[in-house]
Amino acid sequence: MTRIEKLRELGYTLPPPFPALGSYAVVTTEGPQVFVSGLGPVKDGKLVRGLVGDDMTLAEAQDAARLTMLMILASLEKECGLDRIARCLRLTVYVRAVPSFEAHPKVADGASDLVRDLFGADVLPARSALGVHSLPMGIPVEIDSIFSLTG
Repeated sequence: MTRIEKLRELGYTLPPPFPALGSYAVVTTEGPQVFVSGLGPVKDGKLVRGLVGDDMTLAEAQDAARLTMLMILASLEKECGLDRIARCLRLTVYVRAVPSFEAHPKVADGASDLVRDLFGADVLPARSALGVHSLPMGIPVEIDSIFSLTG
């Protein structure tokens, strides 16, 4: 089963990849590693905006993290093909939230759970989940990531 077929089986479809918004590449490859620039959530062709703990609930933030992972996967599919990806090595998840919000790791689970379901629980990535004051264009979640290519 291809990774695209697996995503469909899980109930997901990939969105169109979002273009770079500045002087950078969305995806770069060096040896067996693939680096994906920080991306955010897109739903129905529009950026998802919100402040976690204010106008966005934990469940909505987890969904935003999942949508962000789908955008990362779409970018990988476009640049090198998902079937060439062996696993996700690292996720850094930035969560734009009110100062009192403390459940950043739970927000990040929205992305990590999708990675687990697609690549397997035995190859979960290393991960950081950070709270930030601001993110581009008011998005609630931004994720940058590192993947490895198959041998």
